[in-house]
Amino acid sequence: MATNAIQLFEALETHRAQGRQVEGSMHWKRINGRDYLYRAYSHGKNHSLGPRSSETENLKTAFDERKAVYKAREASLKDQLALHGAYVRANRLNRFPLVAARVMRALQRDKIPFRIIGTTALYAYEARAGVLIEPEHLATADVDVLMDARQGVRIVAQLKPQGLLSLLRRSDKTFQRLSDSAFTFCAANDAGYRVDFVTQGGVDPLQKNAFERLLDTDDLTPVAIDSLKWLVASPSYDAIVFDERGMPLRLTTVDPRAFVLHKWYVSHRRDREPMKRYRDEAQARLVAALLSNELRDLPITRAIRRIFPSTLSDQAAEEVDDLDV
Repeated sequence: MATNAIQLFEALETHRAQGRQVEGSMHWKRINGRDYLYRAYSHGKNHSLGPRSSETENLKTAFDERKAVYKAREASLKDQLALHGAYVRANRLNRFPLVAARVMRALQRDKIPFRIIGTTALYAYEARAGVLIEPEHLATADVDVLMDARQGVRIVAQLKPQGLLSLLRRSDKTFQRLSDSAFTFCAANDAGYRVDFVTQGGVDPLQKNAFERLLDTDDLTPVAIDSLKWLVASPSYDAIVFDERGMPLRLTTVDPRAFVLHKWYVSHRRDREPMKRYRDEAQARLVAALLSNELRDLPITRAIRRIFPSTLSDQAAEEVDDLDV
């Protein structure tokens, strides 16, 4: 049944990818005593398709019919997914945090490019490996959203005029930016669940990144972290996970080999809190074990190793059991 739910969700994704053909609406608008057919879009732009004629009337009829068929198929797929959600919950596969799922769906609806990193990425690896990771490895009250600063202009254009904080509030109206001026990159809801927006650092740490230049000063601004340049350069990796309601979600993160090397790196930073260092190393070893035993379908490549400093790759390969990058 879980496999059926995934197949249904993939069908829904394909269906929604075709939604641009029936986006918005068509309506008649009377101008100077004559009717004109207009195409209206959700982003507010309208344009005329010409005066009323047999051709424009047929155009509107065909559009309305296609839109009705599109809506009916989407409703059917969503109803079937809801039925499968009950099975997913009964079998306790509904593991992905609902708050994080709603945030991701809000970003996906606005076609914002991003990847999830940190502890939350483990849900993708367990889903692809077909295992259930022990709760102590997954426990977290935040989610890290990685945005590529090289796509800053595109991302901000997609966000305008609302911004990151407004987008978060569409998923949960209680999200607020943290009052501490040093944490302009994160927001938390009333339950204390936190969303951190991060990006890669530049050559000059004093130079503003694209987000700092383009986003409003009272909005959230992804914080630049130098080591994230390795994750930004890494291949993407995705899996379909189930949120706490049993509904599917496509989770996009980074190649698990890159995850291991980055976690190994931060676990050896002296400025890292001891408890976080132990957790980072445990997660690195955990995903390395998944790579050795379950995640065997990854392409054989040394590209990941070349992204990271050779001293880091060599040390991790020596000290982490069965790690082959």
